[in-house]
Amino acid sequence: MRALILGLGISGLSSARFLKGRGYEVYIFDDNKETLEKNSKDYEVYDQSLKYDLAIISPGVPATHPVVRKISEQGTEVIGEMELAGRYITGEKVIAVTGTNGKSTTVSLVHSFLSDAGFKSFLCGNIGEPVINGVGKGCDFLVIEISSFQLETLKSLHPDVAMVLNVTPDHLDRYNGFEDYRNTKLNLLRLLKKDGFGVVGKGVVEESDGICCDLKTFAVEGTEDISYDGKYVSKGDLRLDISGIKLTGHHNVENIMAALLGVGKWVRDPLKMRKTLEDFKPLAHRTALVDSFHGVDFIDDSKGTNVGAVEKSLAGLPDGKVVLILGGVDKGGSYEPIRLLAETKCKGIVLIGAAREVIRPFFAGFPNTVDAESMSDAVEKAFELAKNDGVVLFSPACSSFDWYRNYKERGVDFVNKVADLKAKIRG
Repeated sequence: MRALILGLGISGLSSARFLKGRGYEVYIFDDNKETLEKNSKDYEVYDQSLKYDLAIISPGVPATHPVVRKISEQGTEVIGEMELAGRYITGEKVIAVTGTNGKSTTVSLVHSFLSDAGFKSFLCGNIGEPVINGVGKGCDFLVIEISSFQLETLKSLHPDVAMVLNVTPDHLDRYNGFEDYRNTKLNLLRLLKKDGFGVVGKGVVEESDGICCDLKTFAVEGTEDISYDGKYVSKGDLRLDISGIKLTGHHNVENIMAALLGVGKWVRDPLKMRKTLEDFKPLAHRTALVDSFHGVDFIDDSKGTNVGAVEKSLAGLPDGKVVLILGGVDKGGSYEPIRLLAETKCKGIVLIGAAREVIRPFFAGFPNTVDAESMSDAVEKAFELAKNDGVVLFSPACSSFDWYRNYKERGVDFVNKVADLKAKIRG
């Protein structure tokens, strides 16, 4: 059997090692000649005269690439690394999580609950580590974060637990409207094992969707499956105190609820679960407090790449005190929900990046709406608007690719510019 790896990033090289270990004759291709040469000592380089039985395409390689087109015309099956993993998963239980917002925090919580309970859990997928790296390694659980892009072509991965946390408008530059995007997310529930169950945010699944499986629902205002009274989350006989932990905000209460429903079949010790929550640290660039000075709290929510995420971040902050930094690359949705919430929460808006002209009409007439030409400029202008009694929230509602390679680099720059401002003020 002959396999071709298209793109030599983390998932591509992991797939190459996996297939080579299973007897495949592995060939590689990458547009970066230096990367290709570096890995040519371990694998054969793509030969266009050969026929390939299977090709693994990395996320960064477009389906329109000439090599992809050529091998597809030859009848080669082209799949992603996650689909490859799904074909080889046997004894491992799979807990898979998707949703517009909260995926990374929820999978990290699930992984922590399982690990602290003594299970061998492997955290993987869209959060960083390829799924294929955990296959056949004796894991009890594979805890997988899955994006809508990965769900588009996924067929062979069948979870024991499938979570769809929420679905709000996002990636509308890629999909044919919100319903197309939403239906892609719901595909995860359609992949469930026959004896598996789903965990969904309240209102995510409608009767007309035709989802036929055991579904458990959650919401901060409570459901018949799980409830919250401001201090305790209750599920059946379990009553778990979640006060005083580092995860804050109603959106994180819902992430905790989802995780508890997902692991409830295997994890039941409330003392261990409370300890897990006490030890759990919020993930970087997700409503993380950066610093406080001159009466201003600076919050990094660079992972807030869509309108729904910004709504959740704003909802947990005090009324009338927030200066919101918005902008980046527009993803095709409406900013009206943010404008409506801003009427209560915000005293200023700072617009940045390529999406400024798209966002500005939504804030026509809103007081203290200003433009910034750089991250440094945005931080300084936001600080002036928030000074003495306010919150600067960097939650851009857009992707980062106008100024940065990814949301992490963008978040780091925000943190650095806050530090620069503090040093400048202190002289």
